Amino acid sequence: MPPCLFSAGIDASDYDWDRGPMDLGSAVRDGMTFFTHKATEGTSIRHAHYRDALTRAAAAGMAFMGAYLVVRTPGNNGHGSVPAQVSYFLSYLDSQTPWWRTRPEFFLQVDTEHWGYDDVGPQHGAEACALLRAQTGKWVVHYAPRWAYGDSIPGDDPLWASSYGTNPAAPYRQVYPGDNSSAWAPYSRRTPIFLQYGSRTTIGSQPNCDANAYRGTVDQLRTVITGGDMDQQTERALKVAFAVPYDQDPAAISPGCWVSRAVEQPLRETLGKVREVSTKVDALQPGTPTQAQIDAAVLKAMKDPDVLKGIGDAIASHLHVT
Repeated sequence: MPPCLFSAGIDASDYDWDRGPMDLGSAVRDGMTFFTHKATEGTSIRHAHYRDALTRAAAAGMAFMGAYLVVRTPGNNGHGSVPAQVSYFLSYLDSQTPWWRTRPEFFLQVDTEHWGYDDVGPQHGAEACALLRAQTGKWVVHYAPRWAYGDSIPGDDPLWASSYGTNPAAPYRQVYPGDNSSAWAPYSRRTPIFLQYGSRTTIGSQPNCDANAYRGTVDQLRTVITGGDMDQQTERALKVAFAVPYDQDPAAISPGCWVSRAVEQPLRETLGKVREVSTKVDALQPGTPTQAQIDAAVLKAMKDPDVLKGIGDAIASHLHVT
C-alpha cells in the first residue's frame, strides 16, 4: 500500500456509534490527524456521545480536535435564531468539554446542508461562522458542499467540501481520489481546505466512516488552525517581555526576534513604554513590590481576558474592523 501523503481526518456523530467500537486510538494509529464530532443541531438537539468522543480523541493523542454545529433555518421546527443556535452550541461545549477553549489545536465546524426536512440556506452557515470566530477566536471551517450550494455560499470562510465518487467500501487510503482530483476544484470563489471523500471507508477498527483529507502536512495544518507554531510564538513573546533587560534600549534589539517587520516599530514602542513603567517602579520607596512580584503581575495581566480583549480591540480599531 502506498504511503498516505495527505493529512487524514474523521468526523462522526451519535449515528456512528452503532457501527463499530469508536476506537479513536486505533484511528490515530491508522494515520488520523484530525477529528470532529457533532455537538448540537439548532437550539434543541444535543448529541449525547460528544463528550465521550472528544475524551477518547484527546486520550488517543489526536493532533487536532473539533466540534460541529448543524445550523437549522431559524423558525424551522421551532429552532431559534442563528445567534441563539451559536449560544446553545457553545454552552454545550463548555458543559461537556470545558477544556476546549484552552486548546490551540481545537477548531470549530459549522455544518449546513439540504436536509429533507430543512433546506438550510448557506447564509445561515456563514452567519454562524462569523459569530463563532468573533466569540471564541477559534479557527472555523464551513461544511457546505458544492452539490448543495454551488457558487452561492457567501463570505470567505474556509470550506469543507464533499464528493464521494462511487463511494466504495474500502480502507480510507485506497479510496482517496488524489490531490489533483476534480473534487478539490474551487467553488463559491475559494478552494476547499478539507474534502470529505467517502462515507463507507474503514479507519482503524471502525467501518463505514466519513473519511476526510487535507492536502498538506500536519505542521501545515497546525499553522492553518492555530495561526502558527504556538510554542515558538509563546517563547518569542516571553523573550521580548522578560529576557530583554529593562534598561536596554529597545532600538538595540535585533529585528530578527519579531514575528513580522510590519509590527516591528509598534512592538519597539511598546517595549519603550514598558521601560518607562519599569523606571517609575524602580523609583518607588523601599518595601514596594519586588521585581519577582512585578513579573508575576505582568504574567497574570497577560492571561486576563479583559486585557486580551483590550489588545484585540485596539488592533481591530487600527485595522478599521469590528
